[in-house]
Order: sequence, then structure tokens, then C-alpha cells
Amino acid sequence: MRLQTVRENTILEIEESENKTRKVQQIADKLYSLGLTMYSKNYSFDSIFYNSFATSYLDDNISLHPEQMNIINELKRNDGVIFSAPTSFGKTFVVFEYIAREKPQNVVLIVPTLALVDEYNKKIIKKYQSIFSRYKVYLSLHEDQVYNFDQNNLFILTHDRAIENANFSILEKIDFLVIDEVYKLKRNALDDRVLILNLAYYHLVKIAQKHLLLAPFISGIQNIDVLQKTPVFQRSEFSPVVNKIKTYDIIDEKDRNSTVIDILEKLSLDEKTMIYFPAVTQIYSFVKKHLSNFENIHEEETEVSEFIEWLKDEIHEDWYLVKAMEKGFLVHNGQLPLGIRIYQLDLYDRKDLKYSRLLCTSTLLEGVNTSAKHIIISKPSRTSEGSFDAFDFYNLVGRSGRMFEHYLGIAHYVKGPTDPYFSKEEAVKKIEFEITEDSEDINIQTDNIEHELEYLNFLKKLGITHQEYKENIGAKYRFRTILRLYNNYCSKKDELLSELELIFLEEKRGRPNLIRILYFIFEGRNNKLETRIINQLLNKKRLKIKKIINDTFETSTIKDIDHIITTTLRLKSSYIEHNFYSKLLIVMYFMKCEKVEPRFIDIIEQKVKSSIDYLYFTESKAKKMLKDLGFYERDIDFILKVIGDRFTDTFSLKNLLIRNKYKFGNKLTYLSKYIINSLS
Repeated sequence: MRLQTVRENTILEIEESENKTRKVQQIADKLYSLGLTMYSKNYSFDSIFYNSFATSYLDDNISLHPEQMNIINELKRNDGVIFSAPTSFGKTFVVFEYIAREKPQNVVLIVPTLALVDEYNKKIIKKYQSIFSRYKVYLSLHEDQVYNFDQNNLFILTHDRAIENANFSILEKIDFLVIDEVYKLKRNALDDRVLILNLAYYHLVKIAQKHLLLAPFISGIQNIDVLQKTPVFQRSEFSPVVNKIKTYDIIDEKDRNSTVIDILEKLSLDEKTMIYFPAVTQIYSFVKKHLSNFENIHEEETEVSEFIEWLKDEIHEDWYLVKAMEKGFLVHNGQLPLGIRIYQLDLYDRKDLKYSRLLCTSTLLEGVNTSAKHIIISKPSRTSEGSFDAFDFYNLVGRSGRMFEHYLGIAHYVKGPTDPYFSKEEAVKKIEFEITEDSEDINIQTDNIEHELEYLNFLKKLGITHQEYKENIGAKYRFRTILRLYNNYCSKKDELLSELELIFLEEKRGRPNLIRILYFIFEGRNNKLETRIINQLLNKKRLKIKKIINDTFETSTIKDIDHIITTTLRLKSSYIEHNFYSKLLIVMYFMKCEKVEPRFIDIIEQKVKSSIDYLYFTESKAKKMLKDLGFYERDIDFILKVIGDRFTDTFSLKNLLIRNKYKFGNKLTYLSKYIINSLS
């Protein structure tokens, strides 16, 4: 019998016993022999002896289990380690524990999402503050800031922030580099972000003295010997919890959500439950059609009621998140403003509130660590169009169960007639990083361009050098994406220049038609709803979201309020700041290469780019830092009036906010007040 199977059977003995403490005492020697030292504690002599030297530097109430100690020792012995283990292993804890023990001077942590940036940051500035207070903590890189690499620095970055505008060159010295969720390094020609992660790995590992790559369910790395500094591959099956899967077969797609309701009705409200949906649209459909029959909860926590009232006033009273919260459900997905996402997870993690159910999308697949006894998989798909395999399935399954809280985690799988059965063996597989393949994009970004004839012809067409391409177009998009963007630009160039001429001649002419043309260039299609909303979101008066939603609803032929709200938040929270803005800069560069009249480029600068710079703080380091902590944008100017802008890192900003929080009075929105209070 496999060792992990024996462990699981033993953990189930504890789960099924009436008195768990007595059961653990009875089988303490067995628990120790299986490496389950977190349970054997001081109930056996061997365990007492082991735990005395495995005590955590982060928390002296915790001792690392033997497999965690093994990874720390591997890191000490090797310059590079790739480590794969189940979700519940405690990989993040190992990272922080290694830093606490070895005290590397300059640390860079690369994570796939802003949600994980926030999670890591909260642990560092709050939970483990006594250990990490010696570090200057940064959540982004700024070209105009001077970083002192002779002091202790800790950078927590998404991979695109790490290489944006060649930011990696700012990082002169890295003593310890961690890249989380590295299964995303596997090539996907349709995904620009995979390229970005590979380039982050390529550039940062060159600098790093020591690096650790983390992932679940990987059996090996193909061509590992080709990777820089040839990391050691380590894999563990160790898990301190047991995951079970219950399958619910349905014969009609329409039965999915009603089956989810049936499952929920059988689960205790005292047990944390996550409900996974492939797309945001399916969450608001579920809320609208299936939660209306639920009774409103009466939460005694007045702060929660204040938050809901603020959402109604700032976003909309018909927003599905408002409706969900009134019925006792929370929501988490990538389209929510960062501060609202933070608030939702904080409420979910609290044990003194009635909020024990979380509706979520694939953000759970990105490594967000939270506790749940149950996870309900409503449909096995990332999106309505996207693929979903055994790796994704078991990644979700692993989100149930948590050491010391839920010995047994249960995944409830709603399986339609065409949905597959997933095998755990299929979830574990070898992957190959794109950086080791003969990839067009990797060749371009690593200067191996002599055989990339189409790329060389493109450089000639623009009249630029390879170095100018890298400096001005960069690595945010694959070359194929850039080609599509250029072809769209060429097809719309006459229309674009005609519109710019009209704006130049008519002083009072607005920008709606300009936004429409630019959107087509960027996306290759028209969308009246989105271009209208984008135009309003670029108003420098920073219009209230509710006003934009109501105005759009009144004038649009689309009368689905949930769709309008969700579209507005998606455009505001991610699209404009990232895709729209970066493609705008590239198109403006195309225009400069083709020597378009400077007055036309200036109009785009004044009418569009400057609005994004102002509204999203792209040129203000201090404002960007506040936004990265989750503060609501409408409050940020006032906050800076109170605390000033003479802070450079997260700890100094935190101290300023706490020291001055009573000076804000009642002038901040509920969300910003909550963020400040949560820092204490």
C-alpha cells in the first residue's frame, strides 16, 4: 500500500472518531512514523524530540513536518529547486520559513495574480511582521525610484510587473527568487501571459543566487538540463488532509444549478463551502435564478450592513454581489475591484460571521489560499469556451480540507452527460517550459532572430531595429498578437486619421468615435456597449460607477442590468489599465514609426492616454502603492493630502496610515476605512 494511502486512512480514523484528541493520543506513535508530526505533537517521545528541533521561526506554536524540512534543506544545498506538492502541503509557509531562517538580503516573490500579491503582503506586514519588519517591502517596480540593494528588500510582484518596460533590469541583486504556480510556464501559443512568465523566469533566474519554483501535480520537467542553473526537481505526495470526491450525475444541463442548491441544503452552515463556476456570468445567473428563494440573513455585524449599503450607493443595488451577500453568500473573481475582493475573502475567513459560502471562478486555480470543508464544482470548465483537464480538476479538489480545521475535505462534482470522469493519475504530468522550446517569441526576446524572417520583415516595414522593437513594443504580447494589432491598425488608419482631423478642427468634438475606432484596432471587432462604457470611465471627473451603469442602462438596447454592471467593473478593474492602455501605447508607436503628424498623436495623448494616466495613477508611485493595497480610487487623493507622499515601501506606508487614521474622520468611503483598520 502506498505511504500516502496509509496516511489518508490514518487521518480518516481521526476524522471519524468521536473524541479526536483521545484518538490522536492513542495512535501518536503511528502518526509520527507516517510523518504526520503536526498531529502527533507532544503525544509521543519521538514526536516531542522531533518537534523541538523542527519548531518554526515564524510561529513557535508550529513545527514543520519532515517533508517541509526536507525542502528547506534542499534549498540550502542547491542553487535552484523545482518543487511540486499538493495544495495542502504548506508550500507558501515553507517559503516564508526559509526567509525567516536564512535571512536572504534581497528577496523576489513572483505570483500570478494581484490576489496572491495581497495575500503574501498581508502575511508579511501583519501576521509575520516581527520577522519581516527588517525588510523594505515593494509591490511594484518604478523606473524613477532608487533601490538600495545593500539593505534588506522584499519584492512581491506579478510576472508582468517584473518584466514590464524591462523592469527586471532594476533588480540588480536577487539572493532568493520564488516563482509560484510555474505550471503556467508550459507553452500556450494563444496566451500572451505565458510568454511573460517565461521571460520573467529567464531574466530573473540569471540574477538570482538561489531560486525556488513551486507547483502542484507535476511529475517532472522535460529538458530540465537546458534550464539555466539546472534546478533540482523534487516532488512530494504528502498531504496532511484527505480529499474525497462525491459525484452527482445529471442528465440535463438545466439541472446543474438546482443540483448545487440540493447539495448546499444538505451541508451545514457551520462548514465553509466554496462553489466554483466557470465564468462570472454563471455566478450572477445562479444568484438571480436560485438565491431569490433564500431568506435574507440578519447579520448582527453592523459593519457588514454598512458595506452592503455602500455597495448599493457606489456600484448598484441590483448588483449580483449585493444580492448574494444579502442571502449569506460571498463572491470572489478577478473582475471585482481589488479592495472588494480583499473584503470578501476576509469575511469568508472569519469564524464569527454567518458568511460560510463563497461563489468563485478560476481565481481559485491561481493559488488563493483559504479554508473550506467543501468545494462544489458546478461545471468542469474554466470558461464557457476554455479547456479544463484533470490537473485543473484536482487543483480545485485540493482547495477543500485544511490542516487542524478539516481533516477531510469533500469535493462535490456536478457531472453532466458529456462531462468526463477525471483520474488523479492524469492530473500529474510532465511539462516543458516554453523557454526551452524553439519558440518564435522566445527567439525574439532572447535575440536569436536570424531565422525569424517574418519578424525581420516586420522590422523593415516599421523602419526600426530589433532593439527598438524590444524597447518600445516589448514582451507583453506575442509577435502574432502584435501582427494582428498592426494589421487592424493598417485597416483602420484612414478612418483614425480622419477622426483625429475632425477633433483637431472641432474644438468641442468628443472622443466617443475615437474610442470606437481604437477599440476595433485593439480587439478586431466592434462593441457599442463596451466603447460607450470605456468613454465614460475615461472621464477625469472620476464618475461614480453607479452613474455610469444607470446612464448606460437607460440609453442601451441591452436591458440586462447584471451584464452592464459586470461589463463596467471588468473594463474598469482590469481591461482599461492593462490591455487597452498597453495596446494604445503600441499603436501610438506605430504612428510615430510611420511619421504620422505629431498633432494627431498629441490628440490621442490628450484625449485618451492622459486620462488613463490620471485615473489609474500610472505615473504616480505613491498613488499606485495605495491602489495596490486595495484603497478605493476616489479616496486616494485625500489620503495623500493627510499622510503626504514621502514613503517608498509598504511598511512605511502602513505605519503612516495607522499613525494618521484618526485624521481622516468620515471623509473616506467604507472600503478605504476598512483597509486602514485591517492593517492594524
